[in-house]
Amino acid sequence: MGELSKSDAESKKSSYIESLKNLKKEVREDFTEMDFENADQRTEVEKQIEIMESAYDDGVKLLESMSFEKFSVSPSIK
Repeated sequence: MGELSKSDAESKKSSYIESLKNLKKEVREDFTEMDFENADQRTEVEKQIEIMESAYDDGVKLLESMSFEKFSVSPSIK
């Protein structure tokens, strides 16, 4: 059975949180660099960007709510 120590699990969690925060930032930066032919296109794309940013925030909140005493993975989990 694979096991992670509490510190290893916390380290992985922190890494995932940082990745989500970076992705959110990159998505917004990419959006601000885009050229649009009209305001309607920009508005529609920005709505999608906001949905993505919200999903990244939800992922961060979920990860931040996790705590580990002992984390193990059973071989039966696929």
